[in-house]
Amino acid sequence: MEAAALLERFCSPGKGSGLRARRRLRPGELLYRAEPFAYVVSKELLGGVCERCLRRNEHLHRCSQCKVAKYCGKSCQKEAWLDHKQECKCLKSIKPNFPPDSVRLAGRIVFKLLRQSVCISERLYSFSDLQSNTEQLSEEMKDGLRHLAHTLQLYLKAEIQDASHLPAAIDFFQIFTKLTISYIESLMPTSERQKQLMRQYCFECDCHLCQDHEKDAEKLAGEESAWKEVKDAVNEVRYPKSKEEWEQVLARCQSLLSGDTGRLPDTNIYKLKMLDCAMDACINLEAWEQALCYGNRTLGPYRLYYPGFHPLRAVQLMRVGKLQYSQDMFPQALETLKEAYNIMKVTHGTDHRLMQTLMDLKEQCEAIMKIQ
Repeated sequence: MEAAALLERFCSPGKGSGLRARRRLRPGELLYRAEPFAYVVSKELLGGVCERCLRRNEHLHRCSQCKVAKYCGKSCQKEAWLDHKQECKCLKSIKPNFPPDSVRLAGRIVFKLLRQSVCISERLYSFSDLQSNTEQLSEEMKDGLRHLAHTLQLYLKAEIQDASHLPAAIDFFQIFTKLTISYIESLMPTSERQKQLMRQYCFECDCHLCQDHEKDAEKLAGEESAWKEVKDAVNEVRYPKSKEEWEQVLARCQSLLSGDTGRLPDTNIYKLKMLDCAMDACINLEAWEQALCYGNRTLGPYRLYYPGFHPLRAVQLMRVGKLQYSQDMFPQALETLKEAYNIMKVTHGTDHRLMQTLMDLKEQCEAIMKIQ
């Protein structure tokens, strides 16, 4: 789940490849890969992950100019400089204020469009090809987007003094109406998904999951008053930055999970999110045994809601496998890591960085079991 929570990003979706010859594809075969057109680390995770490679790191080096962007080292900072150079000046100019994630992302898109640099992700589908659906937006939505466009204009003032002189193709309002790579999290009841899709993207989804209201009963199982309390608590959690904040989050989770709301089934989506939250807190507090207890309880619901080859399930299996490994539960860890590997080789491909980490851990586990 971590990868999905880290990014506000835009990446051009692909059209058909136009290939005349057809053949059966093998599971895990790489079809296409490209760097995203633009991406930023969400505000709540700033300082916890590298702005370039997005890896978690406790010892990041921050940009000496804006004091905002942080990197693993000189290599990542150098690779990121082209995208960060102009926003660096903008970030400095508005201190102590900070732009919303969507505004910072839009700023990067503007600078990239102005550079007219070639981006591999646009070989299939360019930014200008994206739909905006402006005519279908409500006036309330348009007012909100106009406000964002005005905020973007103020944010970019240090680099773009007069937005009216920009090329016609770079329209601040239109940038906010374009579609992005990810729509919404599927781990919501059908009615909530449909409302959010219509409000943000102006279309009704008729996929199998939406047509059949599949798994809605399991998602909201248990007493409504109990899961609403958990839902409110989960929505209040912001990504903690200190040990004390993580301790407060864990205490809140433990209180709810052991009280009346603890009687909710683990398949209830809000209790599942709280189990995930408790697991994250324990990991950050290095309470590995407790983290594993919470993690084990999430695997059944993850299998239910993310069946087949789903990347989120693979990542969760990998996290639990690492915890099992840390507790010297090598046979269990190996089985969990193998399950993650079988999914991830399809969803990520064998040369993905996360896949390499998984394979290294699996091999270490196999080596230890051979000498025992």
